[in-house]
Amino acid sequence: MPIQTYERNRIGDTLTREQIEELQRFGALEWEPRDIAIYFSFDIAQFTAEYNDPESIVTLAVTRGRLHALATVDKKLLENAQAGDLPSINHLEKIRREKSFKTSKLDIFGTFDNEKAFRRVYEYMAEGRTNDLSNNEKLFLDLLSIINSIDRQVGKRAAIKFLTQQLGYSYDRAADYYNQADALFYSNRNTTKEALRNKYAELLEDLAHAAKNVATTPKDYEAVGEIIAKAAKIRKLDEPEIQRLPPQMYMRPLRVFSLTTDVIGLPPVNRQEINDQIQQLNIPEATKSRLRSESLIEDVDIIEILNYGKQSEN
Repeated sequence: MPIQTYERNRIGDTLTREQIEELQRFGALEWEPRDIAIYFSFDIAQFTAEYNDPESIVTLAVTRGRLHALATVDKKLLENAQAGDLPSINHLEKIRREKSFKTSKLDIFGTFDNEKAFRRVYEYMAEGRTNDLSNNEKLFLDLLSIINSIDRQVGKRAAIKFLTQQLGYSYDRAADYYNQADALFYSNRNTTKEALRNKYAELLEDLAHAAKNVATTPKDYEAVGEIIAKAAKIRKLDEPEIQRLPPQMYMRPLRVFSLTTDVIGLPPVNRQEINDQIQQLNIPEATKSRLRSESLIEDVDIIEILNYGKQSEN
């Protein structure tokens, strides 16, 4: 049973027979719930919630319309195939073959940008947790994994060729699956540059080993060396290592303020000598008096210091 986060069937209970029939037609046309809500002037959030509730009146009407439309087309196709129409026979076989994979990423996850959905995919791919996935979801993800593997080994052209020639998909469907595989395996923005450098370097190293195994001429071995050099460059092995300073160089220097020198282990200050040095200075008497106060030779005159500060500001 879905979690009740809205008022169930608030819209469904008010639908007229004409509105239900229209909902069935929109279901046959595969309209999005937002568009249907706007057409009927329903509250979008409420209608979407009822649309996503598999037991609601709205979902029942939409699903019935979609199934009726599919049944009409499929029965006609089956009728033509039974009559010996070759294109209908081939098309019917294609529908059966694609049935397991006829689900899109939006049907399964909503969007690969959704963090919760992406976590479900990651848990399946990395940890094999299959409890929360349907059989169609598992088949779909396995197909994307196969596409990614083919793409990494022999490229996009071969992946599309495999989907169209071996599995019988149209080029449009094959391109769509290829793009979804890219979205699944490469949309994780948390990958660091260092990790990507190592990834591409390993791909080049694999290529170097393969080239080395078939090398026969000096030119072949030269090509292998160039590949190895590129791998080393990606890993920045050609750049000098950054010299790291000792940890103590990054420490903030210590400062000690004291009115007496014995705190830091220095001999006492001879203030008479300091007074003699001040007296020999060719400066105004007021300045000499301030220096003697700062040197603790004379008592500090707070008023004089404040006046001096005001004069300095002016």
